[in-house]
Amino acid sequence: MDFGKSEAAAGMKDRDPQWFEAMVTALARPATKFANLLVHDFDLAEEIVQEAFARMWASPNMPIEEVHFRRYLYRTITNLSHDYYRRLTRRSTSAAPEAEVMNPLEVVQERADDEVIRAALQILGLRERQAIYLRYFEDMSFAETARIMGSRQVTIRVLVFRALAKLRRHISTNPFSDQVAI
Repeated sequence: MDFGKSEAAAGMKDRDPQWFEAMVTALARPATKFANLLVHDFDLAEEIVQEAFARMWASPNMPIEEVHFRRYLYRTITNLSHDYYRRLTRRSTSAAPEAEVMNPLEVVQERADDEVIRAALQILGLRERQAIYLRYFEDMSFAETARIMGSRQVTIRVLVFRALAKLRRHISTNPFSDQVAI
């Protein structure tokens, strides 16, 4: 009996384009929000999410269960975000600053957002923002957040606790702190 052919047939069965399309439809928006939190640029976040889905489709290790698929997707987005920051730091040492072209939609969105929270989130590091987002905006457990971030659960608990303390300190020292409470 030739096991190679049966394994290949099972792999083709698992790669159902309609199933994958349904996963993309279901997870594209939350994944883009997550990526946007990491890179602070909505257009770049969309590109990162598209690249993550493309890599997942091409990967022979793409998980089939939705829970594992989401974890794998968020981990891929995190890695692509880290890669972006690495390239940015290498490029920033040698490149001259470019003139920034403002997208009118982004300007309106930025003005609509609460500036106190935005400023507070900016003081957090990348891993802290990631942990806060997954825990509170995606409503994930500490265990799931730890799996996605590739850390131990206790590490994530401490990271979230310290990030919340930073946010509280920042907001309490802000003159507009009576407007927002965490």
